[in-house]
Amino acid sequence: MSATPDTCPNQLQVNTNGAWKNVMTFGHGEEAMERVKQAAQALHEVSPGTAWRITTTHNNSPTVLAHLGKSTYDLWITRPYG
Repeated sequence: MSATPDTCPNQLQVNTNGAWKNVMTFGHGEEAMERVKQAAQALHEVSPGTAWRITTTHNNSPTVLAHLGKSTYDLWITRPYG
C-alpha cells in the first residue's frame, strides 16, 4: 500500500489530548496495515475521544498514510502517498 522504503517501517500513533504519541512500529504490507487498523478501530470504539493515525518513519516529519477519529466520522481515511 505504501511506497516507503522497506528499511523504514510504518508507525501507529494515538492522540489522546493534543500530542501524537507512538504506539508501535510495524512492517509493510497490506495484511499488516489491515490488522493494525482493525486493532486501532477496536480501541477507538471503547475510547471514542482518541484519534489514530498510521505514518511513515522515513523522514523527520512523518507522512500520514491513514487517519481515524471524530473528524473522519469514526472511519479510517486513507491518504494517497507519493
